Amino acid sequence: MCTCMTYQHYFGRTLDVTHTYDEIITITPRHYPLKFRKASLIKNHYAIIGMAKVVDGYPLYFDATNEKGLSMAGLNFADTQYGTPLPSFDNIAPFEFIPWILSQCHSVENAKKWLQHLQLVQIPFNDQ
Repeated sequence: MCTCMTYQHYFGRTLDVTHTYDEIITITPRHYPLKFRKASLIKNHYAIIGMAKVVDGYPLYFDATNEKGLSMAGLNFADTQYGTPLPSFDNIAPFEFIPWILSQCHSVENAKKWLQHLQLVQIPFNDQ
């Protein structure tokens, strides 16, 4: 079980597991191209720092913060149901969710606006 907490401007999280995922501190610079399976490529975005497992050059963030101070944690909800891709929505896979939000949003209020056009879709990162 993981614990996530915020207090004023501080954000923290535990990763309470008995094994490693080979996670490392990862920085996604401002102009690093972010590719998404169903959404458009983002070339100009906020810088992101967090804990991630990097696979084939793609940061699979556990949690992260962008340069504006917006933070997210990737928590597991076992019974989550994902939708199917919708036209005129940003169709984002769960592993893309943290970089998609943090690359574009500067505040919680701003993220709420982006979420109105989001559809989380079940797309695995790879076959494994």
